[in-house]
Amino acid sequence: MNRLLSVLRGLSWPRVGVPGTSLARACTFVLVLALVATITGLALEFSSRRTPSEPVRPVAVGNTAPRSQAADIAPVAFAFGALPGASGSDIRLVGVIAQGKQGKGVALLAVDGRPPIALRAGEDIAAGVTLAEVRADRVVVSRSGALQEVRMPAKPAPDGIVKVQ
Repeated sequence: MNRLLSVLRGLSWPRVGVPGTSLARACTFVLVLALVATITGLALEFSSRRTPSEPVRPVAVGNTAPRSQAADIAPVAFAFGALPGASGSDIRLVGVIAQGKQGKGVALLAVDGRPPIALRAGEDIAAGVTLAEVRADRVVVSRSGALQEVRMPAKPAPDGIVKVQ
């Protein structure tokens, strides 16, 4: 290599008009630049490759396997605030007869728009829905273990009575 460089330095290139030493330096610079670009390209190519830990399988669009049973959406509905139990979903408190502070008594409930019925604490309102407690102004309903309060609707003030603030 040194011999080649010494020969290139000693030559004069009359057609190009560049002295031999400058031409040798320019060629060395171009070759080093090409070598750096090649090494950088190879390093980037090999670093971007990866071997997956498991084989990649295509995923079919849609569910091709038929379901053997219906999906249970109750946990998702419960997470968004719905209470379990399809029947007895609309319970309206019409009146109460509370006995003490133990939650005993009778409540008059209208279920799903039907006429009101009288129920004692502990009786079933609908499938999976039980009247748990009766209080003076509300009842507590148990829907498959989840408790829900149903309050007595507020009565408007009679005519002629003004609420002072």
